[in-house]
Amino acid sequence: MIRNPIPWPNGAKCAVAITFDVDADSLIHIANPADSHRRLYPITMGRYGPNVAMPRILDTYHRFGLKQSFFLPGWCIEQYPKTVENILTDGHEIGHHGYLHEDPIATYGHQREWFEKALDAHQRICGQKPQGYRAPVYNITDEVIDLALEHGLRYDSSLMGDDIPHALETPNGRLLEMPVHWGTDDCPPSPITKKSGK
Repeated sequence: MIRNPIPWPNGAKCAVAITFDVDADSLIHIANPADSHRRLYPITMGRYGPNVAMPRILDTYHRFGLKQSFFLPGWCIEQYPKTVENILTDGHEIGHHGYLHEDPIATYGHQREWFEKALDAHQRICGQKPQGYRAPVYNITDEVIDLALEHGLRYDSSLMGDDIPHALETPNGRLLEMPVHWGTDDCPPSPITKKSGK
């Protein structure tokens, strides 16, 4: 029995979305706030994505006529406005991905400030509210889901319990869930941690 209740357009049997999280050097700044600006090697590595890789990716998508979703932390939207402009000019979507790639588990109880600061960056620089959300490190919480619903976002792409889009029903409303999984992520889970004596 085929488990796929979704009627895809043109008789297709499935749909595939290749999405990108453009975290850039936000990961360094959130993990090492006291001295992140001195860490030149990881910062330059983080800047490669928006400055070098993204123009190549966007050029490839342009040649093939593809549209995709890019998830950027609000801080990255502020730091890389040219990248944002290029993504939007080509008709791609930019989704909410936290403000400084903060882990919603670590900031539980204080997510409103982070969430709304990222929304402000979307409004000021992208000129529009995002439609979707992907939790940094995929660590979605009920608090963030409620914030997404409160601010009128239409979908989430953080949960891993399925490989078919489905409705995420909550006491405060309904979000469409576009599932993801570490198994299809090109970045295996390896947290960037603060320097310690371990």
